[in-house]
Amino acid sequence: MKIRQMILIPVLASVSVTAFAQKWEIGAVGGGSFYTKTDVTLGSNSVEAKFAPSFAVGFVLGNEIGRYLGGDIRYTFMRNDAQLSGNSSTVNFGAQSHTIQYDFLLHFAPPGQKTRPYISFGAGVRHYQGTGNEVLSQPLSNYAILTKTTDTTPMASVGFGVKFRVSPKSNIRIEFKDYITPAPSKVIAPNRGASLSGWFHNFVPLLGVSYVF
Repeated sequence: MKIRQMILIPVLASVSVTAFAQKWEIGAVGGGSFYTKTDVTLGSNSVEAKFAPSFAVGFVLGNEIGRYLGGDIRYTFMRNDAQLSGNSSTVNFGAQSHTIQYDFLLHFAPPGQKTRPYISFGAGVRHYQGTGNEVLSQPLSNYAILTKTTDTTPMASVGFGVKFRVSPKSNIRIEFKDYITPAPSKVIAPNRGASLSGWFHNFVPLLGVSYVF
């Protein structure tokens, strides 16, 4: 799938469902960003590949589609360094990501309630970007090379949260997201004879404030 099509999918989804929206919500979120790990395998040996814990910030544009169904189009920026570790060595490389997605929200309370718990699910794209300084001799380079390049991957999103109504025009959100992507094999590039497999789960607890209009 072309990158342009991958980016357009969540945008077009948001346009189609928001045609019936009765109420809008715009806000900002921030929190932590924590990744699971996967392996780079070379023969019978392997090292761990992951992204280091760090922070996430983003913006949300939400709407009410029905009494219990809503939707969010979201942008999220994350700053997580790429890492390789194994054989008594660890190497870090600056990295960040940009995510665009559309999530459906299934609320367990109708609009107007002071507390509205919900679950969410959706999809989008993530743009990984290596930002570190490449060197001629990198530890564990026989397994993989951490590169100053980019990699755009599809992404699935699942999560849950609670909206707290603090006034008729404002909400506080507490959320937990799991962003699921294939391992970015251009930013974490396996060397000849090695392989990078598996998926990353990116666990993101978030706190946000929003304005309802």
